[in-house]
Amino acid sequence: MPDSRIFPYQPNKIAPLVFAAAFSLSLVVHIFQAYKARAKFMLVLIFATAFQILGYLCRKIAAENGSSGIFIVSQTCIVAAPSFSAAQDYMIIGRMMSYVGPESTFISHSIVTKLFVFIDIVCVLTQSTGIAMLTMGSGGPDSMSTGRGILIFGLFLQIASFVIFLFIAILFDRKSLSLHRNKIELKRLRPLFTAFYISAVLIIGRCVYRATEFTMMDFAHLDDDYLFTHEWPIYALDGFPILIATVVFNICNPAWYLPRKKGLRMDGSQEGTRKHWWSRVKTAQSQEHMMEGGR
Repeated sequence: MPDSRIFPYQPNKIAPLVFAAAFSLSLVVHIFQAYKARAKFMLVLIFATAFQILGYLCRKIAAENGSSGIFIVSQTCIVAAPSFSAAQDYMIIGRMMSYVGPESTFISHSIVTKLFVFIDIVCVLTQSTGIAMLTMGSGGPDSMSTGRGILIFGLFLQIASFVIFLFIAILFDRKSLSLHRNKIELKRLRPLFTAFYISAVLIIGRCVYRATEFTMMDFAHLDDDYLFTHEWPIYALDGFPILIATVVFNICNPAWYLPRKKGLRMDGSQEGTRKHWWSRVKTAQSQEHMMEGGR
């Protein structure tokens, strides 16, 4: 029997294996796709998927032997891993902005990538620290309450930053359609935009679930907390959405639509140098327009 202090219910021992297997299959495909296209920018999603696998395998082990240490690793991986998935979304849109060109954005793609990835690092650190403090409970109620506060801050920060980023991505999408002359090439990017939107909505929805779960948590009445005392929301509202957000980039892999060489634009030009990382760059014309990545 699992330790009731770890699981306030009889944990399902098959579900963690199912999700670990599903994420493993996606991981293998992502590694193959990234290797074939030499798409190093997809490594973040590969790491995120690996953390999901570790999280669900550790959950299976904790369900079998009641190990609190293994359970902490499981919770930390499952709760924090989607932040890496969000970072991958930031990087994909940043590369799309660079590829389409600066006239389609009101903000430098370099600013977008660096700023939101930095915020995402803060989210990873706060969520990992918070869930570890909350799960361990070794410092008593005060430590658990502090951990919950840190975790909630990290989750709401991620929701806010991703919603803002989604707004920026939508503006970029609309402006590129209205201004850019290369309609055929933009139409070719449409599946990647769609994949991003699916991923973004699922990640935000998952974060809303987790923020709700921990915000509603009352240490004095945990037995009355539905989300705490039932296991199915973990898989239906966290595991499944993040799995789809991962698989969608197997189906529409960014390396199929974006050039391998960073800075190459769809009009055949090459992104020039910038004086500062936050400044816009001048365009240096290239002799030929080549897509180094492809199906």
